[in-house]
Amino acid sequence: MGSNKVNCENGTCEVPLDNNVNNNESNTDKVERPRLYYFGDPMCSWCWGIAPSLDRLKSDYQDLLDFEIVLGGLRPGGGDEWTREFREMIRTHWEHVNEASGQPFDFTFLEREEFEYDTEPPARAVRVVRDIAPEKEWEFFKYLQKAFYALNQDILDLKVMEQACKKLDIEYAEFEPLFLSKGYKQLVNKDFMKSQKFGVRGFPSLILQTGDEYFAISMGYSPYDQIKRAVESVLSASETVK
Repeated sequence: MGSNKVNCENGTCEVPLDNNVNNNESNTDKVERPRLYYFGDPMCSWCWGIAPSLDRLKSDYQDLLDFEIVLGGLRPGGGDEWTREFREMIRTHWEHVNEASGQPFDFTFLEREEFEYDTEPPARAVRVVRDIAPEKEWEFFKYLQKAFYALNQDILDLKVMEQACKKLDIEYAEFEPLFLSKGYKQLVNKDFMKSQKFGVRGFPSLILQTGDEYFAISMGYSPYDQIKRAVESVLSASETVK
């Protein structure tokens, strides 16, 4: 696969324009209860930055909102050579996220001699957990983030995925064959396509659906108070309409 350049400035990791599909297809499914869509990727640094805010949001609004992860497909297949210039670019992004969010990073990861920055396998792993242990999908997503950014672990390695499963009491014997199957490569790609059909090009992104309407809450990293104000505004307007 050729180079898949990703811009991670200004609080968002953007996929290239030519990765987009025609998103004229509308999302018309109506929901009875407000649903917050989180478009993210386990290997998106700004997604790691926003994780504590999402934890708080899920806790504060658990009785009011459903929460759905849509795996974005930041850099599926990799493609960029692990050069000094590429690593320095990543370091700069990580430093920005650390400064803005306070989330920890182990920069010694960037001293590895080789690494393929392919975001598809971790996303596929999360997609498997969605089916076999749906109540643990978010915790698994966060575990991979922490392992990658803060603990200097290669989350493309099955051994790390096995460790994550054991830590969260997910049956690895069930996880591994699904993860290695062609079927789940297709299923995670459906998430990537869903993200594109929503018109999302940058991660993290939050979109709140009420009824059959969709509202942008945060297109990129935002602090918790800003996210909360946006959510409250939409929910209040929805109640007024009712």
